Amino acid sequence: MSRWIPPSTLAALLGLTLLAAACGITVESQPRSVSASIPDALQPDATTTTIASPDTEQVEIFLAQNIDDRMQLAKVTRDIDPDGTVNTILEQVLAGPNLEEQEEKYVSPFIEGSTIIGTILNGTLLEIHLNSLEGFPQDDSTSNRLAYAMLVCTATELIVGAEIQLVKILVEREGELIPINIPVSDGDPTEEGAPVYCANYASFDPRYRELDQG
Repeated sequence: MSRWIPPSTLAALLGLTLLAAACGITVESQPRSVSASIPDALQPDATTTTIASPDTEQVEIFLAQNIDDRMQLAKVTRDIDPDGTVNTILEQVLAGPNLEEQEEKYVSPFIEGSTIIGTILNGTLLEIHLNSLEGFPQDDSTSNRLAYAMLVCTATELIVGAEIQLVKILVEREGELIPINIPVSDGDPTEEGAPVYCANYASFDPRYRELDQG
């Protein structure tokens, strides 16, 4: 049996509903991190609501292989649960090769310790925000530059739907995001906080080596 609601009460409830809609009120259980979407990007302090999809999506990332005693970038395909953001793809790079990829001799200089806490896409410049650099090799070595090459070149060369040309990396330190001096293998050393291109890692990219040999 339906319950009778007095007209005055019904009008009050309707008024509250319209007021909430007019004010653009949204409800979220917890704050969300900033994440660059494909192809758009959220700006700082923005929030979004995404709907989970049961379908997986194939993406490409760069790992590495030892070819002719030289480390090279090598593409692999991953199945991921898509959320329409750059973060989900780049996190695959930090995770390193899975068991099947290890059997195929794919390697990675990354170790556990670094997490992507946000990304912002400004035109063709992608900012990658990390919680720390603990997952990167801590010495001035080939492995150190290779780690940055994998992250930068995945962002600029393999992410479909976003026209990314440059990458800038910021690290969280004492509650602030600080731009870092990104190590490169080719070209002039970068200044503190300057962005880099995939071309700054030509030594690891077989495409550039083929051009040089030609």
